[in-house]
Amino acid sequence: MANTIERPIRRCRPSEDIVPFSECRNKLSSIMTRVQKEHRSILVTQNGRAGMYLVNAEDMDALNDQIDLYNDINASRREFAEGKGIPAEEVFKNMQRRIKRIAAKRGMA
Repeated sequence: MANTIERPIRRCRPSEDIVPFSECRNKLSSIMTRVQKEHRSILVTQNGRAGMYLVNAEDMDALNDQIDLYNDINASRREFAEGKGIPAEEVFKNMQRRIKRIAAKRGMA
């Protein structure tokens, strides 16, 4: 999960950020520039109904990273509740062993 959000993703504002498909098609370049600059998605409608969002790619990557992290945390909580957790002391000992091995391989020990 390389991407982190330094700033919150701004929500689509219905009064400003809903664009009919035909307008989007005709002004795609300027709409994309706006989405990238403002980090706020645009809802594109088709036949008067919500069709899709245009979202800044970096924001989408960061959002997916947040979803992955959320899912990992929930899985960890479930496993812990099922008694599958590992005591903190054991985790830290394992980390120290790994750090020492890495340092030895790099000639830092």
